[in-house]
Amino acid sequence: MENYRKSLTDSIEDNKIEMLSPSREYTNEEIIWMRGYNQALQDMLEDFDNDFENFVNELIKAQLN
Repeated sequence: MENYRKSLTDSIEDNKIEMLSPSREYTNEEIIWMRGYNQALQDMLEDFDNDFENFVNELIKAQLN
C-alpha cells in the first residue's frame, strides 16, 4: 500500500517539476492535458488516503470485536 502511495506522490512531484521547468516546449493542449493529469493523480491520492484510513478503522473495529 505504501508503495502505491509513494508512486502517486512521486508522479505528482515529477509532473509539478516538469510544469515549472519543462524539458521541452509544450503545446497549449499538452499543458492543459498535463494539468488535468496531475489533478487526476492528486484526486487519486486523496481518495486513496481517505479509503485507506476507513479500511484501517474498520479493521481495528473488527479486531476489537
